[in-house]
Formats: sequence, structure tokens, C-alpha cells
Amino acid sequence: MFGNVLKTYWTKGDDASSRYFVRSRGEIRLGKTEFKAQGGEGAVYIKGANAYKIYSDPSRCITQAKIDELSALVQPNIIRPLELIIDARNRPVGYSMHSAGKTYSLCQLFPKAFRQRNNLTPDLMLRLVRHLQTGVSHIHSRGILIVDLNEMNFLVASDFSELFFIDVDSYQTPSFPATVLMESVRDRHAKSFSTDSDWFSFAIVSFQMFVGIHPFKGTYPALQHLPDNATRLDARMRANVSVLHSGVSVPSACLPFSVIPPNYLDWYRAVFEQGRRLAPPQGVQAVVPVVGPPLVQAIASRKFDVQELREFDSDIIWHDGVITATERSVYFNGQRYARPPFDVKLVVTPRRQHLIAAYHDGTRPRFHDLTTDRLIETQIEGEDVMLSHGRLYIKQHEHILALDFIEPPNNLLLGLRAVANVMMSSTRMFDGVAIQSLLGANYASIPSLNGGCHQVRLAELDTAQIVDAKRDRNVLVVVVTTAGRYDKYVFRFAKDFGSYDVRKLTDVTASDIEFTVLDTGVVLHLIDDDKLEIFSSAKDSTKLSVLEDDALKDDLKLFHTGKQALLAKGRRLYKFKLVP
Repeated sequence: MFGNVLKTYWTKGDDASSRYFVRSRGEIRLGKTEFKAQGGEGAVYIKGANAYKIYSDPSRCITQAKIDELSALVQPNIIRPLELIIDARNRPVGYSMHSAGKTYSLCQLFPKAFRQRNNLTPDLMLRLVRHLQTGVSHIHSRGILIVDLNEMNFLVASDFSELFFIDVDSYQTPSFPATVLMESVRDRHAKSFSTDSDWFSFAIVSFQMFVGIHPFKGTYPALQHLPDNATRLDARMRANVSVLHSGVSVPSACLPFSVIPPNYLDWYRAVFEQGRRLAPPQGVQAVVPVVGPPLVQAIASRKFDVQELREFDSDIIWHDGVITATERSVYFNGQRYARPPFDVKLVVTPRRQHLIAAYHDGTRPRFHDLTTDRLIETQIEGEDVMLSHGRLYIKQHEHILALDFIEPPNNLLLGLRAVANVMMSSTRMFDGVAIQSLLGANYASIPSLNGGCHQVRLAELDTAQIVDAKRDRNVLVVVVTTAGRYDKYVFRFAKDFGSYDVRKLTDVTASDIEFTVLDTGVVLHLIDDDKLEIFSSAKDSTKLSVLEDDALKDDLKLFHTGKQALLAKGRRLYKFKLVP
């Protein structure tokens, strides 16, 4: 079909590895600048408003016939294949589609800490659940099944206004059976794929959207004797024992089940606990929280000496010993300021000690001088903002730039310095680290105290999708997901960042990252089952302690100031130490 057309585009000597042909667009070039992500089946590239998937194995490429059947899906948030991509040898090797723009992976929204930083309220999450439900209904109405309806196959717009369906090429159409299904969303009671099995998978994913945990995770003592989490998950899904069962406990970091609208909660009980298969409820309204005065409760502990330092106006999100950010406000130098409704990074200017809130508003970086309550006028462009060592960094196309504050009399100016070159589309900024995929090979970009940047190859991350990451000093914790399982890597770098050791926590229940590194080099790290790891930040150190205590059985955040360990519980900040 394309043979004669291709002759006008491909000539001897063309670089077939990066030059392709799409009928409606002609020749396209795809290389490292356009590279976005590497998946199990192939690579995705972004170019303008369009995206392109190139299969690693061309024999697995979607056919034109299946593209035609998927064309029945007309909702714009369903990112379906549009046209085949042909290589220089006249082989179909991929397909084109619309780009979803600046987005998060759906699984990034699950942790409570993410929701607090980004003001992602239960009402906004309900709207996303409704977008997901409407899309599934539309797909079913066209005689198509999703089958592999898992959290990795959805993206969410950076302003949380839309949810996008991706990997649509795997859907089951009338002529093309589905061949892939993640174990974490597979209906153990279904004998074949159907709308009922899709709705079961939808129940799994939407439950995670509401409360941040898979409905068949948590701890169920009657099955704890089984060898691993995967086996326990399978057994509980077969036995209909979900987190709604009275005998199951869940991590404290999860949101309370009270955030789930009652109609959905009743439906989850029917699906998960009673084994019924039915479509979800319609016309659900958000839960209106009843907010009363906070309960005053001391932290009881047998192993720690815990002393309250201060109470703030709302739940504490971040604290660095000088600045405190809560859900509503920012506290600094005895003053309280309104917190901008974004994921703010907070710094203090070196000379005049002005408090600056930096954030990305969906269009560009913004810099708000909270001390004078004004936006700093600047033409700085960029896709993301990062905080490291009390300094701000901007990702701008293929560069990471350090931001400097210039403070002449009666003015505040911003300057930029380049510190690293990175991949334009496949670099993501996290807390204290940027991680990029160089055509599937992962590298960490770690700003140094002297103004440079360490580039470290992290091969352990190559085969998984990164959910979240945080670096404090020379310790980096990364949560990844593979085939529905969430793993946590703990990296400890040498002083020059030239080498590292790594430890893997397999199949964790919660994808939250909560740790801090004291000035003494002691690392405090909250893990599953409300336990606290204590270990040295020194590379190759073998000392590791794991503590359980009543004080840890709550939704806590860990901070430090100098050698002093701090914890936040709700709106209260405490200092704590081990009892001798």
C-alpha cells in the first residue's frame, strides 16, 4: 500500500534508525530529542502535538485492521492509534497518536503526600474517577474491552482537569483478542474477558485513586504465613478478603475510607467482599467532610522520647528547620503567609532573607516573593522546578539551570546558570534529583554543593517505570513499578558520587517515600507495616535496625534540623530520640 509513496521519501544512505514515514505527515525524524519513554513493547517519542510509538519488535506492530476497529473510539481523551509508521524497509514499525501534553502517570497521584503538595482534593479525585468511568463506558458501548485496565495505562493532566487512556493498541476489539493482563487487576473469578471483568479492574484502580492502596493489600494475619506478598494478594483476591474486611489493617499513610462517596463504598463492598460483578454507580456526589476541632493526643511511645514543639494551622507538608509549609500556609521567621495552591518549593534569599515560593502553574515557572507578597517579574521559561540544598533549579528544554538571586537595592532579580545537559522529553524532576532515560538507560542528575552536577548511571531502574524519587544528602530513594508490583530502591552514594551501593525493598504496599538524613549521617526511613528503619548513610555500611512502636502507627512525616530528628503528625511538629 505504501511502496510507491515511500520511494519519494527514502533514498540510499538514509538513516533508517531515525527516519520514518507517516502517510498524512510524510517523513518524520525521531531521535533522542523527541524520546519520551521506553516500555516493554517499544519506545514513545513526542514531537509537537503528536506522539509516536515504535515497537522494539516490528513483528508485534499493530495492524491497519485493528487501527480501523479502534477508530470507533471517539472520545478525545482516549489516545488511540491513528496511522501506521513505516520504516525505510517499508515495514510497519509503529503508529502515530495525539500527545497528551504535560501529564502525570496515574499511579503518581496515589500517595497522600503528593495530594497534599498539589492540593489534589477528594472532590478533584472523584472527578478523575468519573472521567475514567465515562471513558470505560464509552469503550464498552463500541463493542471493545480494555482488558488490561491497570493504573499504568492512564495519564492525568498536570492541572488534574483530564484523565487520558493510553496503550490503547492492547485493547480487545471484535477481530483482535487481548493478549496482556496485569495480575494485580485480574479478576480471579472470571472465566473470560467481559465488561464485568473490566469493571472489576476499574474497581481496583478507582479504589487506589480514592485512598492510595490496592484493595487487596494491607495485612491480613490469617494469610501472613504465605511466602510473599504476591501469593498473599492472589489468595485474598480469590477469597474476597479486601481492605474493607474487619480483619485487615492498612498503612497509616493511606487516606481514610470516609473520603469514598457512600455509593461507591457500597459498590466496592459488593464487588470485593461479596464477589458480585456489576457496573459502578452513576451520578455520585463528592463527600462533604465534616471538620471539627482537632483532637489533642499525645504520642505514646515505649522506644522514643517524643516532645511536642509546635502546632500549626493545618497538616504539615514540609519542614527544613527554618521554613514550615502546611496545607494552608507557610511559616518563616515568626510570620505566617498564605501558601500558593501549587507544589511550592521554598527558599530564602541570601542577602535580604526574603521568603520565595517557586512553582510551575501549568504554563511556566512562577516566583512569588511571599515577604513582599508580589510575583517577581521574569521571562524565565521552563517545564519544572526542583529544590536541592536550599537552591532552586529549573528544567528548561535540554538543560538544568541553577537559579541565583540578585538583590540590588529595592529590587530582586533572577539569574540562571547551566549545571547539566539532559534529555528534553524524558527527564523528570523530583525532590533533590532529576532522573532521565537516555533511550532506556537511566541516569540521575544530582546537583552538587559547589555548583556543578553529578551524572550517575542507575542501571537498576532501566526495566521499570519510576513513580517517585527523593534525595537527601547522599541517599536516594526511588519507587518504581513493574507489572503491577511496586518496589523501592535505596541508593547510598560515595562522597564523590562516583560509586554507590543499593538495597531493594520488593513489593511494597505503599508507594510513599518518607525518610530523612541527620547531620550525624543516620538515616530514618519509614517502611511498610508502620516500621522505622535506622541505618547509616555511609556507602557499604551493613548496620540496619528496624523498629516497631506505637508512636509509628500513624501518618507521619520525617524531618530533621542538624542532629535532631523531627516528626510531624497532622498539624503538630515533634522532636524525638531513642530512649537509652
